[in-house]
Amino acid sequence: MKNPGFTLYYFSIGILFLIFDIYKWFYPSLVAKAMIIPALMIFYHIRVRERYYILHILILCGLFFSWLGDIFLHISGNRIDLTIDKEMFFLLGLGSFLLTQLIYIIAFNIPAGPNPVFTRRAYLLVLVIGYGCLLIWFLYRGLGDMKIPVIIYAAIILSMLLAALNRHGKVNGISFMLVSIGALLFVASDSMLAVNKFYQKFDFARILIMSTYVIAQYLIALGCIKQDESAFVNGG
Repeated sequence: MKNPGFTLYYFSIGILFLIFDIYKWFYPSLVAKAMIIPALMIFYHIRVRERYYILHILILCGLFFSWLGDIFLHISGNRIDLTIDKEMFFLLGLGSFLLTQLIYIIAFNIPAGPNPVFTRRAYLLVLVIGYGCLLIWFLYRGLGDMKIPVIIYAAIILSMLLAALNRHGKVNGISFMLVSIGALLFVASDSMLAVNKFYQKFDFARILIMSTYVIAQYLIALGCIKQDESAFVNGG
Protein backbone atom coordinates (compact mmCIF):
# COMPACT_ATOMS: atom_id res chain seq x y z
CA MET A 1 0.00 0.00 0.00
CA LYS A 2 1.59 3.24 -1.14
CA ASN A 3 1.61 6.40 0.98
CA PRO A 4 -0.62 8.64 -1.24
CA GLY A 5 -3.39 6.06 -1.59
CA PHE A 6 -3.38 5.16 2.07
CA THR A 7 -3.17 8.79 3.17
CA LEU A 8 -6.29 9.61 1.17
CA TYR A 9 -8.12 6.59 2.58
CA TYR A 10 -7.02 7.25 6.17
CA PHE A 11 -7.99 10.90 6.25
CA SER A 12 -11.21 10.18 4.37
CA ILE A 13 -12.31 7.95 7.25
CA GLY A 14 -11.41 10.73 9.66
CA ILE A 15 -13.47 13.24 7.68
CA LEU A 16 -16.36 10.79 7.49
CA PHE A 17 -16.26 10.44 11.26
CA LEU A 18 -16.34 14.22 11.71
CA ILE A 19 -19.35 14.54 9.39
CA PHE A 20 -21.25 11.87 11.32
CA ASP A 21 -20.20 13.44 14.61
CA ILE A 22 -21.30 16.94 13.57
CA TYR A 23 -24.75 15.59 12.77
CA LYS A 24 -24.76 13.71 16.09
CA TRP A 25 -25.17 10.29 14.47
CA PHE A 26 -23.75 8.28 17.32
CA TYR A 27 -23.56 4.78 15.89
CA PRO A 28 -22.29 5.71 12.40
CA SER A 29 -19.68 7.98 13.99
CA LEU A 30 -18.67 5.17 16.37
CA VAL A 31 -18.18 2.78 13.45
CA ALA A 32 -16.18 5.35 11.48
CA LYS A 33 -14.01 6.17 14.49
CA ALA A 34 -13.41 2.48 15.12
CA MET A 35 -12.04 2.14 11.56
CA ILE A 36 -9.39 4.88 11.76
CA ILE A 37 -6.63 3.32 13.87
CA PRO A 38 -7.03 -0.24 12.49
CA ALA A 39 -6.46 1.23 9.01
CA LEU A 40 -3.23 2.78 10.25
CA MET A 41 -2.20 -0.49 11.90
CA ILE A 42 -2.73 -2.43 8.67
CA PHE A 43 -0.73 0.14 6.71
CA TYR A 44 2.05 0.03 9.31
CA HIS A 45 2.16 -3.76 9.26
CA ILE A 46 2.38 -3.85 5.46
CA ARG A 47 5.26 -1.37 5.45
CA VAL A 48 7.36 -3.18 8.09
CA ARG A 49 6.31 -6.82 7.77
CA GLU A 50 9.65 -7.92 6.28
CA ARG A 51 11.71 -6.45 9.11
CA TYR A 52 9.78 -6.69 12.36
CA TYR A 53 11.62 -5.90 15.57
CA ILE A 54 10.77 -4.40 18.95
CA LEU A 55 10.16 -0.83 17.68
CA HIS A 56 7.39 -1.92 15.34
CA ILE A 57 5.82 -4.30 17.84
CA LEU A 58 5.67 -1.45 20.36
CA ILE A 59 4.15 1.03 17.91
CA LEU A 60 1.47 -1.45 16.90
CA CYS A 61 0.70 -2.14 20.57
CA GLY A 62 0.48 1.60 21.18
CA LEU A 63 -1.92 1.97 18.27
CA PHE A 64 -4.04 -0.89 19.58
CA PHE A 65 -4.48 0.77 22.97
CA SER A 66 -5.21 4.06 21.18
CA TRP A 67 -8.00 2.27 19.33
CA LEU A 68 -9.45 1.07 22.63
CA GLY A 69 -9.14 4.60 24.00
CA ASP A 70 -10.98 5.98 20.97
CA ILE A 71 -13.91 3.65 21.56
CA PHE A 72 -14.12 4.29 25.30
CA LEU A 73 -13.88 8.07 24.96
CA HIS A 74 -16.44 8.15 22.17
CA ILE A 75 -18.90 6.24 24.31
CA SER A 76 -18.18 8.48 27.31
CA GLY A 77 -18.88 11.57 25.22
CA ASN A 78 -21.97 10.25 23.45
CA ARG A 79 -24.83 12.65 22.85
CA ILE A 80 -27.63 10.14 23.08
CA ASP A 81 -29.33 8.75 26.16
CA LEU A 82 -27.46 5.55 26.92
CA THR A 83 -27.72 3.99 30.37
CA ILE A 84 -23.97 3.91 31.00
CA ASP A 85 -21.49 5.29 33.47
CA LYS A 86 -19.81 7.93 31.30
CA GLU A 87 -17.13 8.66 33.88
CA MET A 88 -16.15 4.99 33.96
CA PHE A 89 -15.76 4.95 30.18
CA PHE A 90 -13.76 8.18 30.36
CA LEU A 91 -11.39 6.58 32.87
CA LEU A 92 -11.09 3.49 30.67
CA GLY A 93 -10.24 5.74 27.75
CA LEU A 94 -7.73 7.68 29.82
CA GLY A 95 -6.15 4.42 30.99
CA SER A 96 -5.92 3.09 27.44
CA PHE A 97 -4.20 6.23 26.21
CA LEU A 98 -1.94 6.18 29.26
CA LEU A 99 -0.71 2.76 28.13
CA THR A 100 -0.26 4.15 24.62
CA GLN A 101 1.93 6.97 25.92
CA LEU A 102 4.02 4.61 28.06
CA ILE A 103 4.56 2.32 25.08
CA TYR A 104 5.53 5.26 22.86
CA ILE A 105 8.02 6.43 25.50
CA ILE A 106 9.72 3.04 25.42
CA ALA A 107 9.68 2.96 21.60
CA PHE A 108 11.13 6.47 21.26
CA ASN A 109 13.95 5.60 23.65
CA ILE A 110 15.13 2.62 21.60
CA PRO A 111 17.66 4.54 19.43
CA ALA A 112 21.02 4.70 21.19
CA GLY A 113 23.00 7.89 21.64
CA PRO A 114 23.30 11.05 23.75
CA ASN A 115 20.25 12.66 25.32
CA PRO A 116 20.05 16.23 23.96
CA VAL A 117 16.93 17.16 25.94
CA PHE A 118 18.91 16.71 29.16
CA THR A 119 22.13 18.33 27.93
CA ARG A 120 22.49 20.81 25.08
CA ARG A 121 18.72 21.26 24.58
CA ALA A 122 17.70 21.45 28.23
CA TYR A 123 15.53 24.45 27.42
CA LEU A 124 13.06 22.02 25.83
CA LEU A 125 12.74 20.24 29.16
CA VAL A 126 11.98 23.55 30.87
CA LEU A 127 9.42 24.53 28.21
CA VAL A 128 7.57 21.20 28.31
CA ILE A 129 7.47 21.03 32.12
CA GLY A 130 6.41 24.69 32.26
CA TYR A 131 3.59 24.02 29.80
CA GLY A 132 2.40 21.06 31.86
CA CYS A 133 2.36 23.06 35.10
CA LEU A 134 0.50 25.92 33.41
CA LEU A 135 -2.11 23.57 31.95
CA ILE A 136 -2.76 21.84 35.27
CA TRP A 137 -3.01 25.20 37.05
CA PHE A 138 -5.49 26.35 34.41
CA LEU A 139 -7.66 23.23 34.76
CA TYR A 140 -7.24 22.53 38.46
CA ARG A 141 -10.52 23.93 39.78
CA GLY A 142 -12.58 21.98 37.29
CA LEU A 143 -10.86 18.63 37.74
CA GLY A 144 -12.78 17.60 40.86
CA ASP A 145 -12.21 13.92 41.63
CA MET A 146 -10.19 13.58 38.42
CA LYS A 147 -7.23 15.59 39.71
CA ILE A 148 -4.86 12.68 40.28
CA PRO A 149 -5.68 10.73 37.06
CA VAL A 150 -5.38 13.86 34.91
CA ILE A 151 -2.12 14.99 36.54
CA ILE A 152 -0.62 11.53 36.07
CA TYR A 153 -1.74 11.41 32.44
CA ALA A 154 -0.39 14.91 31.79
CA ALA A 155 3.00 13.91 33.21
CA ILE A 156 3.12 10.78 31.05
CA ILE A 157 2.07 12.39 27.76
CA LEU A 158 4.57 15.22 28.28
CA SER A 159 7.23 12.59 28.96
CA MET A 160 6.24 11.05 25.62
CA LEU A 161 6.80 14.42 23.95
CA LEU A 162 10.21 14.75 25.60
CA ALA A 163 11.12 11.24 24.48
CA ALA A 164 10.19 12.18 20.92
CA LEU A 165 12.30 15.35 21.07
CA ASN A 166 15.14 13.38 22.64
CA ARG A 167 15.48 11.33 19.41
CA HIS A 168 17.32 14.27 17.82
CA GLY A 169 20.67 13.11 16.48
CA LYS A 170 19.82 9.45 17.07
CA VAL A 171 17.63 8.95 13.99
CA ASN A 172 17.47 10.46 10.51
CA GLY A 173 16.05 13.96 10.16
CA ILE A 174 12.75 13.07 8.51
CA SER A 175 11.94 10.46 11.17
CA PHE A 176 12.77 12.92 13.94
CA MET A 177 10.61 15.68 12.45
CA LEU A 178 7.60 13.46 11.74
CA VAL A 179 7.55 11.88 15.20
CA SER A 180 8.22 15.19 16.99
CA ILE A 181 5.41 17.01 15.17
CA GLY A 182 3.13 14.04 15.77
CA ALA A 183 3.94 14.07 19.50
CA LEU A 184 3.30 17.84 19.67
CA LEU A 185 -0.07 17.41 17.96
CA PHE A 186 -0.94 14.55 20.32
CA VAL A 187 -0.28 16.86 23.28
CA ALA A 188 -2.29 19.62 21.60
CA SER A 189 -5.22 17.27 20.99
CA ASP A 190 -5.33 15.98 24.56
CA SER A 191 -4.88 19.50 25.93
CA MET A 192 -7.91 20.70 23.99
CA LEU A 193 -9.87 17.66 25.13
CA ALA A 194 -9.03 18.48 28.77
CA VAL A 195 -9.92 22.15 28.38
CA ASN A 196 -13.22 21.27 26.69
CA LYS A 197 -14.14 18.73 29.37
CA PHE A 198 -12.86 20.30 32.58
CA TYR A 199 -12.77 24.05 31.94
CA GLN A 200 -15.14 25.29 29.28
CA LYS A 201 -16.60 23.87 26.10
CA PHE A 202 -15.56 25.80 23.00
CA ASP A 203 -16.68 25.97 19.38
CA PHE A 204 -15.38 23.31 17.00
CA ALA A 205 -13.73 21.47 19.91
CA ARG A 206 -14.53 17.99 18.67
CA ILE A 207 -13.32 18.82 15.16
CA LEU A 208 -10.04 20.29 16.42
CA ILE A 209 -9.44 17.49 18.93
CA MET A 210 -10.02 14.70 16.44
CA SER A 211 -8.22 16.39 13.54
CA THR A 212 -5.02 16.94 15.52
CA TYR A 213 -5.24 13.42 16.94
CA VAL A 214 -5.65 11.72 13.56
CA ILE A 215 -2.74 13.68 12.09
CA ALA A 216 -0.61 12.98 15.18
CA GLN A 217 -1.02 9.22 14.97
CA TYR A 218 -0.31 9.25 11.24
CA LEU A 219 2.90 11.25 11.65
CA ILE A 220 4.17 9.15 14.56
CA ALA A 221 3.56 5.92 12.64
CA LEU A 222 5.11 7.24 9.43
CA GLY A 223 8.07 8.65 11.33
CA CYS A 224 8.80 5.29 12.93
CA ILE A 225 8.52 3.59 9.53
CA LYS A 226 11.01 6.10 8.11
CA GLN A 227 13.39 5.47 11.00
CA ASP A 228 13.51 1.78 10.23
CA GLU A 229 13.59 2.20 6.45
CA SER A 230 16.73 4.32 6.73
CA ALA A 231 18.44 1.73 8.88
CA PHE A 232 17.33 -1.07 6.56
CA VAL A 233 18.62 0.69 3.46
CA ASN A 234 21.97 1.18 5.18
CA GLY A 235 22.11 -2.46 6.10
CA GLY A 236 21.01 -1.95 9.73
